[in-house]
Amino acid sequence: MCLTKKTNAVWSGNRVLILAVALLAIGQALLEAAPRPQQPKPPAVQPTQPRPTQPTQPRPAQPAPAGQRREKIPPPEEISGSQLQTRDGVQLSATFFPGMKEKDSVPVLLLHNWKSSRKEFAVLAPELQKIGCAVLVPDLRGHGSSTKQMVYSRKGLQERELDAAKFKKPDFLNIRVNDMAALRGFLVKKNNAGELNLNKLVVVGSEMGATIAVLWAAYDWSIPNYEHAGIKQSQDVKALVLISPELDYKGLDMSKIVNAPGAVRDRLSVMLLVGGEDTGRLKDAQTIESRLVTNRSQPEALPERKVLLVPPLPTKMQAEQLLNFRDFPIPKMICHFIETQVIKDEPDAVWMEHK
Repeated sequence: MCLTKKTNAVWSGNRVLILAVALLAIGQALLEAAPRPQQPKPPAVQPTQPRPTQPTQPRPAQPAPAGQRREKIPPPEEISGSQLQTRDGVQLSATFFPGMKEKDSVPVLLLHNWKSSRKEFAVLAPELQKIGCAVLVPDLRGHGSSTKQMVYSRKGLQERELDAAKFKKPDFLNIRVNDMAALRGFLVKKNNAGELNLNKLVVVGSEMGATIAVLWAAYDWSIPNYEHAGIKQSQDVKALVLISPELDYKGLDMSKIVNAPGAVRDRLSVMLLVGGEDTGRLKDAQTIESRLVTNRSQPEALPERKVLLVPPLPTKMQAEQLLNFRDFPIPKMICHFIETQVIKDEPDAVWMEHK
């Protein structure tokens, strides 16, 4: 990502030191849940006895152990047309990165920011696939390649152009209701084909996408399951990653969800990332984190659940700019969070056929 002269000026002098300290704190916060194996102390090297040097020899390729195959990362698949058609006639476009672990593949749904597109996750999606996730990256309605809607009128079936720049609250609600239903339907088919475990769903949202993620997770957990009867139809979201979240995004308010009893507040693992030099965004992220933590009932009941507000990053950048700024290893931090909180720490979220 190219930086303007103004942005380059930020990373001078003392701010470089601030960045280093912030990244060190981030690394410590993310690694605290992982056990640290004891490393034997290497023998001291005597300064009077230099190490002998030898010419570097190319290491021959090691064959895979008997009975095992090397995992090959499958290529991404482009999805469009009837594969992702919403109930109100929008044909969504998306890229699907298949998992490599079949029923053990953790699905991750990436929701971009307003007036952005799936290109926002060009770096993050392949990194998630490498750690064993099956990643679905859509263009939400009115964005990217998802700008056509077929509607019925007196003249019959007609095509309508969708423009995200003209969206109002009902349009954002249509994303939450209709787009998310189509995306879930696609993941249900992949789950029932044995290609992923929908019971370990992670939703990553950037600004607008963060609001949609919270609202839809609350809806997902409001629908009852009848697992004793072999019916799994909801309660799949196990973690959220919120990038530059806002408590109230264009009339979509998440305050009641993070403040009231429910799965988002009391059950899910949540990671929050924000550029700390935007005081408004920082305040929203801190408020969300505070409500998720202090209002949680019986914290001893779910000791594995984690609410992580990454130490605010020293920049005004938000959303896709923050996610893709090369000096912040945010994709790797998100991968580490998902790996520790979901891939390894959701042992009861077994694979089930979905309705």
